[in-house]
Amino acid sequence: MRGFTLLELLVSLTLGLLLMTFLIGTLFATQQSNRQTQQLVQLQQNSQMLVSLFQAELPNLMFFAGRSLADVAHASHQLPPVLGDCVAEFDTGSFPVKGQPYLSLYAQLVQRHKHLNCVSQPKAGSELLQFKRIVGNSVLATQMRANRFYFETSAASSRFVNSSSAELTPDSRYWPLSHQVFYISEQKHAGDTIPVLMRKRLIRNAAGQSIMDTDSIMDGVERMHFEFGLDANLDGQVDYYLSTEQMQPEHWQQQKHRIINIKFYLLLRSLDEDFSYQNNQLYQMGQQWFKAPSDPFRRLLVSSSVAFSNTRL
Repeated sequence: MRGFTLLELLVSLTLGLLLMTFLIGTLFATQQSNRQTQQLVQLQQNSQMLVSLFQAELPNLMFFAGRSLADVAHASHQLPPVLGDCVAEFDTGSFPVKGQPYLSLYAQLVQRHKHLNCVSQPKAGSELLQFKRIVGNSVLATQMRANRFYFETSAASSRFVNSSSAELTPDSRYWPLSHQVFYISEQKHAGDTIPVLMRKRLIRNAAGQSIMDTDSIMDGVERMHFEFGLDANLDGQVDYYLSTEQMQPEHWQQQKHRIINIKFYLLLRSLDEDFSYQNNQLYQMGQQWFKAPSDPFRRLLVSSSVAFSNTRL
């Protein structure tokens, strides 16, 4: 029986190598395509969750049960100081202080040595958003929850209380208070630095202490940008927009113009690197631009605009 000649063996080996190269290339391309698809799907899902979150939180800004911002700033309280309260340069934090400004909405560009005292490891150059508002419907004194704070409205006055406050009356209405701060923090994970969207919230802990609780909302949120629509002639229409960096104390205090709209821009980044991909795209975030640093991360930019449902100031 005749065996294979050397030439036939070489031809067979060559064909085998070509076939193996083709299969490896196909497998690599499939893995690359799957990685791309997974990252894009994850970015889309995260973007939908974030937009839903902001769309739920922002529309009722400025709502304090029919009281003006000036009325709220003069509301009384006998509450203990909040541990780790978020106090701005011209804002007293969770509750008013007599003779000092009290803001229901405030945003800030994070600088390396200048940002809210309550946030930890904020991403320099990012923005943070702080707001206080009434959330949900009013309750009776007997329905108040121990871990919340409330804004009491009565014919005589307004004040901030909790379920342990003295002189809670059955004829007053108690509106749940929300004080939140959203910011981006840079955190280490498995040797990598990951941008994380963080939130601080005013609560009472199990011991009854007033604190700003911290939780992470989502990994991979790289940048936030806000622009605020101001009503200059009080006709209920936006006359102009200012970015966070352009806003001045008088705008936040709304002495002349009302803030009635907010645009938000969120730039999401994949968590895993794809070294077959190089991102050098330019992303427009309102009045700002972000240039990707030619890195192996995919990104997705989402934006939306929210008109405040309650603009009585």
